[in-house]
Amino acid sequence: MDLFAENNLSCLLESRLKERYQILIKEHLNVAPKLAQGVKALSHHESAWSNTQGAWRFFSNDNVTFPALSLPLLQSARQELASSHSSYGLVAHDWCRNNYLKHDSKLDKTQMSHEKDVGYELFASLLLDSDTGQPIAPLGLDLKTEKGTYRCRDFEYQKTQPHLEQLVERIEWQDNLPLDKTLVHIVDREADSAQHLRQLMGTQWLTRGKKNSTVKYGEEFISLEKLANRIDSDVHGIVDFKGKDAYLFVGEAEVILQRKSEGEVKNAPTVRFVVSTLCNDKGEQLAQWLLLSNVKEVSALTLGNWYYWRWSIESWFKVLKGHGFQLEHWQQETADRIFRRLIVSSMACVLVWKLYNDESSGAKELKTFMIKLSGRLTKRSKPVTHPALLAGLWVFLQLMEMLNNYSTEEIEMYRELASSFFGQPV
Repeated sequence: MDLFAENNLSCLLESRLKERYQILIKEHLNVAPKLAQGVKALSHHESAWSNTQGAWRFFSNDNVTFPALSLPLLQSARQELASSHSSYGLVAHDWCRNNYLKHDSKLDKTQMSHEKDVGYELFASLLLDSDTGQPIAPLGLDLKTEKGTYRCRDFEYQKTQPHLEQLVERIEWQDNLPLDKTLVHIVDREADSAQHLRQLMGTQWLTRGKKNSTVKYGEEFISLEKLANRIDSDVHGIVDFKGKDAYLFVGEAEVILQRKSEGEVKNAPTVRFVVSTLCNDKGEQLAQWLLLSNVKEVSALTLGNWYYWRWSIESWFKVLKGHGFQLEHWQQETADRIFRRLIVSSMACVLVWKLYNDESSGAKELKTFMIKLSGRLTKRSKPVTHPALLAGLWVFLQLMEMLNNYSTEEIEMYRELASSFFGQPV
């Protein structure tokens, strides 16, 4: 079965590379244990060595270009967004440092902060459903190295840019993609730069402001923290905060996007300042988000929810680095090979998210079955998680591989042998 054809996706790689790509996607549908350096072989044990060699050749092959690998990701994003009932597509942007300090064979590592923080920096964009906040597909990947930055849309590495220039260029590229819905770009406090936000007024954005950043409110310049204390907020119900009930208060005001330190700015735009505050039943503040946005058509409460859903990209980074793929333990020796494997892993995530987001009766039954196979304990409030789905899918694929390679008689023979060793039926 052709994985791409089954999902109405295109793959421009030649046939043998396309076949290997599909195999690698399936082999990345697993939760890797810590220190799992290589790719888990799914095929029958007689071909495990050839699978390892095939994976090595695939990740090292210059004919496996980043745009060709990424095309199914972009097509998945377009298809899933088109089928969604939401009015917008949310795009969460963030950076993730991947430390390879002890990987001496990787000679193109870059120093990301202090002398021991060396490796490759990932800049990723994750498309989210604006009604549910659920992830749909990565909508852009960059990997920064010592010599430059690899980008999913370019064949060769590019000159490394500062973060905000990198962000602006990414957003401009994404807004020109053939997507049917308006994108709203969501970034954490690093994007709180008046100059760059003014540069992006032609697109839709939402960012968290720094408390000491100033804006013009009326005829005065004031910090966001002080302005938040002046704004009246209304209670919008009770929400869950770290497992406990909290009261949500939301207030907003219009401000001019201009810093006190900038002096005169011609035609500085007016944007929305939204304050989202969580308090306990004693009135004590538990958390507060100071948000800036140029999105006009939705409520302040919706903007608060959208920013909260930005956390999905942080959760995805945890899956890549810890709970799922153990990215920082990969043994590929150069950044371009790491980047190819990262794109393959991202495609595996897309397939898992597609199942996770499906609310049909058949999908619910399959998810319940996968969680049982995974052996994972999940919370009653969240019975299905992405890592547990990955673990269950891997066990399921192994079962299918076993049934394809062994007869019923052979399996029964092994069952009886195992029973004799364990002293009880298995």
